[in-house]
Amino acid sequence: MTALTPTRTLTTTTPLSTSTIHSSSPITFTPLNPPYNTLLAGTIFTTHTFPTILSNEDDMKRHETYVPHGIGVKNGVVAVMNKFLPGAECPGHRTETIDFGVMVEGELEVLLEDGGRKRFGRGDVVVQRGTYHGWRNPSMENETLVFFVAVGAEAVVVDGEVLGEDLKNLGM
Repeated sequence: MTALTPTRTLTTTTPLSTSTIHSSSPITFTPLNPPYNTLLAGTIFTTHTFPTILSNEDDMKRHETYVPHGIGVKNGVVAVMNKFLPGAECPGHRTETIDFGVMVEGELEVLLEDGGRKRFGRGDVVVQRGTYHGWRNPSMENETLVFFVAVGAEAVVVDGEVLGEDLKNLGM
């Protein structure tokens, strides 16, 4: 199978109030599981305020200087394209985000604490609400590409216990 190479395009408004392309380039993927390098993430864009400030390209300036600390942005949004190589697994973790995932290509299986599993295919959508979960590409032949938008959220609380973020299995 040919490697999937999606492109990120940003638009903006010029000083003359016309819309234009700000930039367009292939998404740069970074391995999340060295030394195996079978799970890759390509950050597309981040925002850091609600609502997002678009004037004077404030949002672009904040994105360009963003240094990740975990997966989400506490008071913002992360748009990321994840690539799972054949057979790749992402170990169990919990984020303080609500994640909207859209399967772009391939298949992906979510693995939950209670032993539950659900397989998603091209075009499927998953809303991951701060639960402890992992991911697995069940194919030993094809890459999987999934687009996530992670929106900052409060920690999940169950019976007074704050579950919070748990990224230790990801080395974060």
